[in-house]
Amino acid sequence: MEKHNNTLTFCAMMVALSVVVMLLGSLLPGMRLTVAALAGVIAVLAVIRGNLGYGVLTVLATAILSFLLLPSKEVALIYAAFFGPYTIVKNLIERIHRQPVEWVLKLLFCGVMTILLLVVSSSLLNLVPVVLAQHTWMLLPIILVVFVLYDIAFSKVIAYLFERIRW
Repeated sequence: MEKHNNTLTFCAMMVALSVVVMLLGSLLPGMRLTVAALAGVIAVLAVIRGNLGYGVLTVLATAILSFLLLPSKEVALIYAAFFGPYTIVKNLIERIHRQPVEWVLKLLFCGVMTILLLVVSSSLLNLVPVVLAQHTWMLLPIILVVFVLYDIAFSKVIAYLFERIRW
């Protein structure tokens, strides 16, 4: 029971840290993607400390609190739709242990979520110009390349954390 309480407290601290980090993105508009990605990395700590369930709890709590507290809902949307869930999706996909299949699934997740984010952001929320959303097919290859680089860096961060952090 004590381990559960300690892990839950740790997850709450990770939620708080993630929201504060994303608050910086609200205050510095050019940093929105960066802080949302960093908040996704912070959620990995909950998975490492506890398990996937604690990670899901951390991602959900961070997304909800971000929508409630952040002045910039764009950062909250980017985290809630992409970087938060990707923390969980990456963990699940990498359990397959077949790298070609894993990459196909990761790229599929990125492509689908990017298209959904752009469509919702342009048509429902008016956050993205309609012209940009209509030409997603031109941006998608660039987004996928950047995503691959992000995933590789994310994997290296996770490996480093596993090596360095002893609980």
